[in-house]
Amino acid sequence: MPSPNLRVTRRCLEEDLGLDGDLVKVDARTFADEHEAVKKLVAMRGAAPDKAEPTYGPYARGLLGSLHVSSARAVTTWIPSDDVCWLLGYNDYHRNGEPDDAYAVFNGQYEDGVLMPTQEDWEAFFEEPVDRFLDMLRETGQRLLEAARANPGHEEFETFDDGGHQVICVDILVLGDGRAEEGWMGLTLPADEVLSDMEVFEMVATLIPEGAVPIYEHKFKDRERRRGEIVYRWEHYEFGRNDDEH
Repeated sequence: MPSPNLRVTRRCLEEDLGLDGDLVKVDARTFADEHEAVKKLVAMRGAAPDKAEPTYGPYARGLLGSLHVSSARAVTTWIPSDDVCWLLGYNDYHRNGEPDDAYAVFNGQYEDGVLMPTQEDWEAFFEEPVDRFLDMLRETGQRLLEAARANPGHEEFETFDDGGHQVICVDILVLGDGRAEEGWMGLTLPADEVLSDMEVFEMVATLIPEGAVPIYEHKFKDRERRRGEIVYRWEHYEFGRNDDEH
């Protein structure tokens, strides 16, 4: 896990940045390119989380730090005991002394009790890495499986990373006509990934049709497995009433 941890609160993600609130579950490095404020958080606080210029308001000096994002402003808080710096708010209007200036907005949000990380934010931060990683794989697999079923015979894949240092690839291919389905799922994981074989098997089993069993394979259909790739295949057939009578 990279140090320091860099996180964005769910409120800030959704209301200030217009991003998916579930990104609260992952380090900001993984989505730094999604918004200039996140990119600035990674660049500045990733290098020196304790060197922020303090802001002034109805809180202890040093609790909030200013983050300049071109002409816009953002605020962060550094929690050294948990090795985490949170991006709390972002506002693109900065005019000192005006009632809707960014810092006036942040101070108002602090007084209203909505600026600092919530209990749900902290729960997302402390979530077990294995559980979070499995959830990420499951969501990716479900998305790719839907795409593969819509494009039979076409291999769908997605590659992503964990904090810029662990590359993960998910590949799915499905053959079938809606009533008969044969599919392959390949997971290329880092060598130091802590998932057990059973955890991967159970994750694949939750994605494929009910009653189908994941079968470990040495090939992904006609191609050889990549280095570090785990491949499972499944078959599923649906029989209607007329099929059962013959």
